Amino acid sequence: MALLSFPVAPANGDLYPIVPAVGQYQYRWSSADATWRLIGAGTGVAAGTYGNATNVGQFRVTATGLIEFAQNVPIPLASTTQAGLVALVDDTTTIDPTKALTATQGYLLQSQIGDITTLNPPFSNVVDAINAGVGVTGVTAGTYGSSTLIPQFVVNSQGRITSATNVAPFVATTSNLGVVRVGTNIGVAAGTISVATASTTTAGVTQLVDNTTTNNSSRALTAAQGYLLQQQVNALLISNNITLAGTIDGATGFLTYVTAEAALIGFAVGGPLPTPSAINKEYFVIVSNPGTFTPTGGAATACSTGDWFLSTGVLWQILTVGPAIPVFQNYDDISGLFDGVVKSFPLTIGAVPFPPAPSTNITVFLGGVAQTPGLGNAYTVTGSTITFDTAPLTGTGFYATTIA
Repeated sequence: MALLSFPVAPANGDLYPIVPAVGQYQYRWSSADATWRLIGAGTGVAAGTYGNATNVGQFRVTATGLIEFAQNVPIPLASTTQAGLVALVDDTTTIDPTKALTATQGYLLQSQIGDITTLNPPFSNVVDAINAGVGVTGVTAGTYGSSTLIPQFVVNSQGRITSATNVAPFVATTSNLGVVRVGTNIGVAAGTISVATASTTTAGVTQLVDNTTTNNSSRALTAAQGYLLQQQVNALLISNNITLAGTIDGATGFLTYVTAEAALIGFAVGGPLPTPSAINKEYFVIVSNPGTFTPTGGAATACSTGDWFLSTGVLWQILTVGPAIPVFQNYDDISGLFDGVVKSFPLTIGAVPFPPAPSTNITVFLGGVAQTPGLGNAYTVTGSTITFDTAPLTGTGFYATTIA
């Protein structure tokens, strides 16, 4: 029989041997009993902690309850065919089938899609609504209008041509408007042939204007300006999902307001228009102050208040809407008053009470999300006071604008 050589002057709890071989007995010193107590035979299992955030502890136990094998088994990573651990991504630009989207990004995507129950007319989903707005109208493709025919079009509220036909013009008489034949409605005096000046009530000759800023009902627009307007309409028609990115100062070329959606893809207040790309394609900004500046990747461009700059993905295209778009005025930021308790707040511009006229002439964003007005919805406006249905929490962002 082999003799054991225990350590001299052991401390309470000391083990001998410290790492026993398989089948070798192990003892623990008890100072209270002044003796080495038998613990049991070694199993060969490494002492330690099994199982963590990325591993599962795997054990084999004998019929007597003795652990004779232990190891860590890695938890597999998730994929489209395998359940397992998954990493989150907090953006919508990462292309990785092994990652999962955060709830925050899902919320932002839902905000962009909007509430399908508010579609008018109602549709089962946004795709159906878009197809209804840009689908086939049934209009026969072709050229309308000629030297003897007048093109007649029916346009819906979305600006789409839903019907087109050629109409023969009426012949003018002394009591009816129409085309003028030689010898009719033409005056001859002292060897001079004269035609009446055109107006909104009388057919006649008129002068052309080559701009869209002249407000004169006795002038006619040039074909060149009609062409430019048509190009702008075409640009909007092929942009099925245009998104407001904010407002820009035409004198400095810097953004003065940025929507939450635009901020996510690189637009920033005080900065220039980002480089046009597939990411910002069909995003547009409205000019809040006239001037001349050079859009990123483009040439110096003169613009008026209300004009649009629309990203085609390749360049920033100006849409000279001009005075047709009213001037926006931004309300003072009241987010510093939000405490999660108070619901009513003053509406001021430059610290002066400024009630929107009418009360619906206001657009409100909380935390970058557009709010729905009216009783039972997000807020109501009475005079120069806005009352929220639910008190805004501390730290919630506020932006509101009205049209002058």
